Amino acid sequence: MIHQVAIKSLPQEWLWCETWCDDESKKKAKTIDLCNNPQTKEPKLKAAARIVPEWVDYDSEIRQLIQQIEREKKNISLFQKGNLHAYSAASF
Repeated sequence: MIHQVAIKSLPQEWLWCETWCDDESKKKAKTIDLCNNPQTKEPKLKAAARIVPEWVDYDSEIRQLIQQIEREKKNISLFQKGNLHAYSAASF
């Protein structure tokens, strides 16, 4: 199979990684690989916030959305339990 399908490398802009790419090339990057840097042992989320400045805003927005969904699920659950008891009492 390997002889039948040509394997081509993508230009560096398609997968930028801090470990082997320079900061200047990051400006043209189409994707950023948040790979672990074996030299620094920096936690991935901490590196993401440093490498991708808007990461902090995105992360905050997602956390708020998750909290909102959890509150809504809790309210729905409490509402359903309340209706279930009211329905059961009315049927007797």
